[in-house]
Formats: sequence, structure tokens, C-alpha cells
Amino acid sequence: MLSRRTLLRCSAASALALAGGGQFAAADTESAERARRIAWLEANAAPLRSLEPAETDFSDLEPFGKAVGNARMVMLGEQSHGDGATFRAKTRLIRFLHEHMGFDVLAFESGFYDVHKVWELLLAGGDVLNTVRRGIYSVWSRSAEAGPLFDYIGQRLRSSRPLELAGFDFRIPYIRDSFLDDLLAFLGTRGIDGKTLVDWPRFVSLINNFDALINLDTLGDNTWSWGRDEVRFLEEAFERLSASFAAAIDRDAKSWRQVLSLAKARTYERSHAGTKSDFDRYVAELINRRDHAMGNSLVWLAREGHPTRRIIVWAATGHTMRTPQEIGGEFVSMGHWAWQALGSDIFNVAFTSCQGEYGWFSEETSHAIEPPPADSLEGLWAASSRQDGFLDLRAASEASQWLRTPLLGRIAGPQGFARVDWTRIVDALVFIRTMTRSTRVT
Repeated sequence: MLSRRTLLRCSAASALALAGGGQFAAADTESAERARRIAWLEANAAPLRSLEPAETDFSDLEPFGKAVGNARMVMLGEQSHGDGATFRAKTRLIRFLHEHMGFDVLAFESGFYDVHKVWELLLAGGDVLNTVRRGIYSVWSRSAEAGPLFDYIGQRLRSSRPLELAGFDFRIPYIRDSFLDDLLAFLGTRGIDGKTLVDWPRFVSLINNFDALINLDTLGDNTWSWGRDEVRFLEEAFERLSASFAAAIDRDAKSWRQVLSLAKARTYERSHAGTKSDFDRYVAELINRRDHAMGNSLVWLAREGHPTRRIIVWAATGHTMRTPQEIGGEFVSMGHWAWQALGSDIFNVAFTSCQGEYGWFSEETSHAIEPPPADSLEGLWAASSRQDGFLDLRAASEASQWLRTPLLGRIAGPQGFARVDWTRIVDALVFIRTMTRSTRVT
């Protein structure tokens, strides 16, 4: 017969053994599930043979083309404006979409008027690289990794199917030397003297000094804001100029109304006193206003600017993703606004990496990306035998239901992970094992 002490000792040992066994069983289950997910990715993500724009054997992109299907707009995101590897991969995808899928408009996250003017100048014989630098943001137009894209645009410029450039960002036009002249010329064709509609010298002065009067390094100080009178004057000037041809419904008139609407929206940047206390709120509102305006511009391009053509969108994933509210915060993205209007006409692609570094072309230093957690999307890909690959998140199957659950990923940016259902935010992923930084064109 066992003593009471011996019985208690044996009972305690048994309890510990059972508890330990439960922990080991749970760990085994997690390990088995992770192995199953890695195996699924290896079997179902389409391998990409190359990221290089010069690779013209597109047979490895057939799954990508099948996933795009009949979508009229393909959004190509990027985690950072310093992700050179993604610039190269996007250029190769763009060549495929242009040459094999019927896409012939490339819309950049750059000024609506500015990129339209760039296209006009290119058609008039302007040097490709110098011309695109006038209107397409320098993070791309001065990046060596994006250079092959602009070379390709130049090569196809005189072909029967050029790749037309467009922009969708809201801004006071950057190509100021032609904007004011073009605006007056357009109004003149309608018998309208623009200089009599507004205080023209004041209008010109504010337009020409819009960027010079703001210093991002001193935001939060009163020095960067305009007085209410200047903001109100500029908003009313844009409204009056637009109203002067309100009855016109031709394409030029619609385009100019869009230009003036976007320029008016940008004046909000000047509408707040620069106090420290309201700075965060102001920036959040400005970002949301910008994305709303860009989303409206994409809808305009699809419905008014190029209603029968297929459009590629080049922008940051932070702008292209569909429902960023699920990640957290009150940010509503361009991609969300466009999706609300265009729905399944949009196919949204994000890019992510497991290792490497990023850096804008203008930065001297690079930024290493954090090693991914083992259970993250990037961690699963890192543990696979694949180098680079494409994954259609919409391809539903019983074995892939885990993709439709909250998963760790840093798809929205190169730093910081979020646990969400990414299938509600983007339609597809391109896994690039190693991110490489953007470098300056030499």
C-alpha cells in the first residue's frame, strides 16, 4: 500500500507529465501546420524565373496573366520607394501586360497635369529621361532600377502601340512654366480671357511659390502656413476658372476640370495654422484628402480619360491596398476609393520580401529589413525552397483557407508587421526573397 506522501508525489509527477505532454503536443501541431503551409506555398505559388526587365521569355508569367483575367486596371504596389528589386520586377510585369495582355496606359503616382504634359513633350520629340524627370517623381525617374522602364517607354514611343503615361496625384502642377500658359490657351479656345476672371498677378504668384513657401523640416511652426485670405483666394480662383467652362463636355474640358479640382484640393495643405498641437491631426487629414483625390483621379482615368483601355497603376502599396482600416487607424487609401467605384475591374498586386535592404536613390545609407517571424507570410516563404514567386490570393481551395485568416505580414511597408486577413486588402502577392535598394542613375 502506498503512503499518502508517495501517492501525492506520484500524482504531482503525473500531472506535470500530462501538462508537458500537452505543451509538446501543441508545439507538434503548430510545427506540422507550419510545414503544411510551407508545402502548400511551394506547390501553389508560381515560381518567377527572373525579375529582370530584359528577360522576355514570359512563360513563367502565364499564371499572373490568368489571375489578371479581364481586369481593366492592375495596381502594382511597392513596400518602399527605395525598393529597387520591386522596381525591376514591376518593369518586367509591365512589359508582359503591355505586350501580351492589351494594357497600354501606365499611370504613375505623380501629378495629374505633370505626367500628361510629360507625355505631350515625349510625343513632340523630347529626350525620354530628361523629360520624365520633369513630371514623374524623382524616386523613380532618377532611380537606376526604374531606368529600364523609361528605356522601354522610349523604345515603344513610335510604335503602333506605345505605352502612354498618365498621372493621378493631386498637386499644384509642378511644370509651372507651361501650366499657366496651357490654362490660358485652353480658356482662349473657349473665348474666355482667364486673366479677367481672377486677380491674375496674385494667382500666378501664389502658384509659383506654393512649394517654396513650405518646408517639411519646419512643419509645426507658424512659418509654413498661409493666411486664410491666401487659401480662400486660391480655392475661389480654381472654382471660378472651372466654372467658366462648366457647360463644355469634351475631353479637354473634362481633363482641365479634373486638373483644377485636384489643385484646389491641394490648397488644404495651407489651410491650417502650424501649431504643434494640431500637427498630427492636420497631417492625417491631409493624407486622407490626398488619397481620396488620387482615388477619384483613377476613377476618372478609367471612366473619362481612357474608358476603353486597360490601365496599369504604379504606386506605393500604402496607397493601392484596399481596406487599410483593417490594419488599424483611420486612414482610407486611394485603392479603397477606387475599389468602391470600380470593384472587380481592379486587380491589386503587392510585393514583399524576406531579407535584404531598402533605400531611396538619394539616401547614402541603406536600411536592413527585420528578419520575419517564423509564422509570418514572409517567414513561411523564407523557409520554402522558392526564390521568387507569384501567389493569387483569390484562388480559393480547402487547403488554402488558412490564407483567409489573420496572418502576420509586412506587406504594407518594409518595417512593422500586422496580423490581418490580407486577402481582404490585396488580390495577389509577389514574393521577392531578397530586397535590394534603389540607386541613383549615374
